[in-house]
Amino acid sequence: MPNGLAQSPVTRRRWAPGWKMTLFAGVMLPVVVALGFWQLERAALKRGYEARYFDRMAEPALAMPADFTDAEFLRVVLAGIFHPEQYFLVDNQIHDGRPGYWVVAVFSAEDGGRWLVNRGWTAAGQLREQLPVVETPSRPVRITGVLWPDMGMVPLLAEDPWSTDWPKRVQRLDVGRMAEAAEAQLAVELRLESGQPGALVAATLGHDFKAHVHEGYAAQWFGLGLVLSLGYLIFGFRKHE
Repeated sequence: MPNGLAQSPVTRRRWAPGWKMTLFAGVMLPVVVALGFWQLERAALKRGYEARYFDRMAEPALAMPADFTDAEFLRVVLAGIFHPEQYFLVDNQIHDGRPGYWVVAVFSAEDGGRWLVNRGWTAAGQLREQLPVVETPSRPVRITGVLWPDMGMVPLLAEDPWSTDWPKRVQRLDVGRMAEAAEAQLAVELRLESGQPGALVAATLGHDFKAHVHEGYAAQWFGLGLVLSLGYLIFGFRKHE
């Protein structure tokens, strides 16, 4: 060799990402892309809710519909009676900085149907073991409320066992489970409007649907997918001796 120097090895680029990197990218890329599209679906759902909300909140109250396929935010009228002892206390509800509960009561309509009526907020007792006493109209009433859609439940870090007795303190508004426990006609939440018979501090009927938040999450997931794809290509075409 000239001048007694050893020839340095030749390096070149070729496609060789390796099976580990290929497996990682093959698993993660479909996941992040699917999560991005799921967030776009959530955004579209919230946009639809927002449109129906503003259209229907200004409409007159009607009788309870027979078909609940497209019943979100309908204002409805029910006549019947509250069950004074049968209600749920949905924990961890804050009003004006004070801890308390949402009171979701069982209501029997004149036609025999049983419904879940969110009467609104009531303050918690000074002691955790002390459940609030909720006064309930004893006579038949006529109430107006809004059919509120399921906006998703907050996650729980532990199980939420329910008492077999009434009232039941629960950790989240699980309408499906409540309807089963109350033998309600459907898993539907009717939110009382302020000033109605039986209303406490009425649950909010205003809502920020935050569709843009889901669109932002979608952009983040798609961005992560792009970074993953580029990283896989760069890694795969790195120099090899």
